Amino acid sequence: MLEFNRILLATDFSASATAALQYAAALTHLSHATLHVLHVIDTRVSVLSRWTDILHSPEIFAAKAAEETAALQELLAHPALTGLPVAQFVRHGHPADSIIDAAASVDLVVMGTSGTTTSGRATGQVAQQVAHGSPVPVLLVPASCQAPETSATLPPTLPVQRILFALHVAQYAPQAVTLCRTLATVCHAALCVLQVLDPEAFHSYPLDAGAGLSHNLDGTYVLLHKRLEDLMPDTPTGPVVERLVVLGTPAAVILQQSHERHVDLVVMSVHVYGGLKKLFAPSTVNAVLAQTPCPLLAVPFPPSL
Repeated sequence: MLEFNRILLATDFSASATAALQYAAALTHLSHATLHVLHVIDTRVSVLSRWTDILHSPEIFAAKAAEETAALQELLAHPALTGLPVAQFVRHGHPADSIIDAAASVDLVVMGTSGTTTSGRATGQVAQQVAHGSPVPVLLVPASCQAPETSATLPPTLPVQRILFALHVAQYAPQAVTLCRTLATVCHAALCVLQVLDPEAFHSYPLDAGAGLSHNLDGTYVLLHKRLEDLMPDTPTGPVVERLVVLGTPAAVILQQSHERHVDLVVMSVHVYGGLKKLFAPSTVNAVLAQTPCPLLAVPFPPSL
């Protein structure tokens, strides 16, 4: 069973947030968890986007708060939430920062990949910031993905039949391995574990190979396959696991494999960025998130990595 005790649904009432609600409801049912529904009233202004409401008049702010609080109440009446233990929260300020702060007291964050903000900032930027700032896994759901099925008599089920787990054998989040295997087992899904062999970093793979195997491409393929078997072995009661090593750049290969295999969920490890690094550090997760049509589960590395 999935071991989530508290799940946070962060919503901005966009189409992708509605899709995220249905995934959050299904996961709450499967985990027997409590669902925390958070809406952040974005009090930023476009020219000073990280400031709070100092440039808003009290009347404008009050009208905005009343409108969005009413929208939250309407959201909480969604049929997918029927019978679930739900706690609601409203905060004011910067959406990504508020969601990351709230993530410290939950086990999983679920949110849409894109939405609308009063500041008109780039689509998906909040999702990227949360993925790289949350201390717990973040499930990012696009509006176009298949929604969990619901009925009046049965709890919702996750529409996950094929999972693509992209990892790097030299550095990965151990929690991601556990989550992938558990999700695949619960959903009766096939699991493909992907290692991208980046030609730009060919000699940086610390494989500790003997007999010169790591000094040639064929030998590296063999060693990487072996490492994948060690990390995700076959078990009598576990999911069907396919192990794949593909040459190319990480984001392009992950997107290509997810498309060709018609996967329903991509799982990736993610570094937690802070300060200026989160603005300028290149991110494979961000590149995949910008184009993937299916949900992406970003699992943070342990703090020491």
